Amino acid sequence: MVLLLVSFVITLFTKINEGEEYMKIVRAMKQVSRLQGEIKELKKRMSAALSTMEENDFLEDFHSLKETLYEKINELMTLKTKIMMANINGGKFSTILAMGELKSYISFLKELDPKEGIQESRYSLNSNNSKYKSQLTIASKNSLIEDCQQLINDYTDELDEFNAITDLEEGEVVIKRFNL
Repeated sequence: MVLLLVSFVITLFTKINEGEEYMKIVRAMKQVSRLQGEIKELKKRMSAALSTMEENDFLEDFHSLKETLYEKINELMTLKTKIMMANINGGKFSTILAMGELKSYISFLKELDPKEGIQESRYSLNSNNSKYKSQLTIASKNSLIEDCQQLINDYTDELDEFNAITDLEEGEVVIKRFNL
């Protein structure tokens, strides 16, 4: 245990002295956004370069753009894999899953239309009024949505703190290469 700690301290000291710094998750997430933007732009350029009038030259080489796209996609998958691994190793992956499920539940709750009291029928030819009762009031529905949103906010704060202080692990990750 002591040997492992000493090894870690020496590695950390060496990295600091060499001016190297491991990438934090928050920085990696910004890089993911940049890569997604670059990929979107490459796809637009590929669409524009695909065809031209027979007497014109192509503005860009489609196949070269395709190779660049594959490289960017592979870089993106590697970075996302490292982020996911850091979240799993840090015990935060279940928090991320919970946030997704809470967001889905909020969407479901927003779609619910609890009816109470006398309601005019929209589909009847005569003016029939029907009296409804609901197992969920609008106020309780809104309260559920607020509670879920507060939990999402708490989880987001927790993840923001984790992402700001957690390094991505160095080393290779195995991904299914995007190369056709």
